Order: sequence, then C-alpha cells, then structure tokens
Amino acid sequence: MIGVNYGPASKYYDLFGSKDDIDFYKELALEHGKNALELGVGTVRVAIELAKAGVTVLGIDNSRYMLNVAKAKLKKESELVRSRVRLKLGDIRSFQLGESFPFVYLPSSTFEHCVTTEDQRKCFLSIYNVLEKNGVLAFDISQDGNEKKPESSWWIDRKEINPHEEVVRTIFSKRNPKTRVVSVNLFFDVYRNGRLTERYYEYGEAKLFSKEEIEKMSMKAGFKIHKVYGDFAKSIYHNKSQKAIFIAIKP
Repeated sequence: MIGVNYGPASKYYDLFGSKDDIDFYKELALEHGKNALELGVGTVRVAIELAKAGVTVLGIDNSRYMLNVAKAKLKKESELVRSRVRLKLGDIRSFQLGESFPFVYLPSSTFEHCVTTEDQRKCFLSIYNVLEKNGVLAFDISQDGNEKKPESSWWIDRKEINPHEEVVRTIFSKRNPKTRVVSVNLFFDVYRNGRLTERYYEYGEAKLFSKEEIEKMSMKAGFKIHKVYGDFAKSIYHNKSQKAIFIAIKP
C-alpha cells in the first residue's frame, strides 16, 4: 500500500510545504521538453510554478482532497496557466496514461511512501514505461545526515493564516529500526482568536532509504544514474547531507 493518503487537512498542506525545490525541478523541466509528469502532485505546489514558466504538467495523486485543493488553486490562475496543468486521480505505483514524457519527477520525498519492495518495483516500472527514450527522472529522498536520531520524536510547527487565525501542526513519528519504516501521526489544530475551532488527524508511513539502495534499485529497473546531489542548490552529496536528490536517465 501507499504509505499516506492525505485527507481533509490537505487544505493546510501549503502552509508547511517546502519551497526550496521549485527552481530545481523547474530548471530540469525547461531543459527536457517542457512536458512533465509529476507523481504525487498534491496541491500543485510545484506544478503551478512550472506551468507559469511555460511547462505543461500532468499531475497524478491518490488523494481526492489534495486534488480538490489543487483545482481550487488553479481556478485563481490565468487561463493560460490552467491550460498547462492536467490532474488525474491515480496510484503512483501503477498508472497507464497512453502517452509518454521526456521528464518525470517526484518532489517532497514522495517515493518514500512506497513502503514495500513491491511498491518500489512497481513505481519504477510504471515510470520506466511512461518515460521517453533518453528521458529524465528526478526525485528526492530524505537522509539522516549520518546522525543517530531517536526512534521516536515530537515536534510542533505554527503558521499564521491571518492576524486572527493560525494553524498548529503537531507531529509524532516513530521509526522501526529493523524495517526503517517511519510511522507519522499528524495533528492539525486551527485556532481563531486564540480558541480551538477545528482539529484534524492524519496518519502516514514512509520508508527511509540509503543513497546506495536507491542507486541499486534504479539501475535494476533499467535507469542510469546521471547525478546525485546533496541539496537543491546542487551541492555534492556527502555522508552528512540531509537530502539525496537523484537525476536518472532511461537509456
């Protein structure tokens, strides 16, 4: 199974989403045909910026909630930008589109939600089948920076929507040291004028991978690893990197 399916709290995803990856994926999309497939498109956080730059994007996601947020965001954009983004409810492990792409990308550590070996195999196979010859695949995963971290942890983020409203996100994560699967419990509390008015709970799982595991998996699926970066500024990957960002080619 896919390790997460975002629900009603999807409307608050963008408050806590990263923005440092947009230029990285945009540059690759512009270099490789201006026609891209995004797996795990979510709220079109990345796709909408690519569309503004002239890239046509088909986005797939397994969450109707996320796609509803994405559609609402697109309605606020120009007709030209809207025409460049198509959305499809689907499973990143098994999709058949009847078309191919020169560029496929998975931002926000999406591949980590392929928890089982079979999930991972199917996802790579589906990407391989839809990617054009000499097409490019790009995706990122998290890394622990070679640090010993506790098996469980809590942390809290707070974001203000307006002067009278804020969202507090509380996360409890627990890592299985044998399987390296992390269970993630997310609580979203909405406060208006200091009073709790809404609460949402969501659960997900993610698999932690080493750089070497991903390289082996990619090559077994038929890809050739082109580059591996340690961050979106294209720094060389090293054992203390917090990210591993892969660019692979279908020969």
